[in-house]
Amino acid sequence: MTTSTTQERRGAARVEFQGRVELDATDSGAHLTADSVNVSEGGICLRVPNAMEIRSSVMLRLFTQPRRRPVECAGRVAWVTQRSDLRDAPPFMYDIGVEFIKPSARLRQFASRIGVDLKPTALRNGSQARAGVALRPAALHGRSYIPKLTQESTPASRWHLVVTVDGAPCFSRRYASAQEAREVWKQFKKRGGR
Repeated sequence: MTTSTTQERRGAARVEFQGRVELDATDSGAHLTADSVNVSEGGICLRVPNAMEIRSSVMLRLFTQPRRRPVECAGRVAWVTQRSDLRDAPPFMYDIGVEFIKPSARLRQFASRIGVDLKPTALRNGSQARAGVALRPAALHGRSYIPKLTQESTPASRWHLVVTVDGAPCFSRRYASAQEAREVWKQFKKRGGR
């Protein structure tokens, strides 16, 4: 296990954590072994070989030390990004952000040990979306792109735009307004899905 701290645009400290993580998707029953990327006050970023449904429930097992019982925690997928920069052709890898749900004492101890102070569930970013705005899908280069725009119930009430292509998430970003997100979708279509 190795760790190092980086600061992100959001201002939340993200600590690089390179350890083994197993993930069970509670809805589909899928079992994945993931590479961890980093941990923050609200969750963990994982690199996985399959796209996952945003807001789907998962059970995590973090192997923080060899020959010790893993740290377990329930979570919810908050965002998904296809990493086409890591491979030139399919199968692509995906980075997913998993929000911790009711972190256990063991998870809090582990996070504290690597320098992350976990926030209570109600105070974290990436809370449940509360409203959606309809955007029209687009067919580009014979592929179906479907946008989904939701407003998050966070203090900043940011708008989250997620675009899926043929059922797999390919784009996910947050914006200050619905209008800004709509404009990004418009430009995305003009550029042919790039």
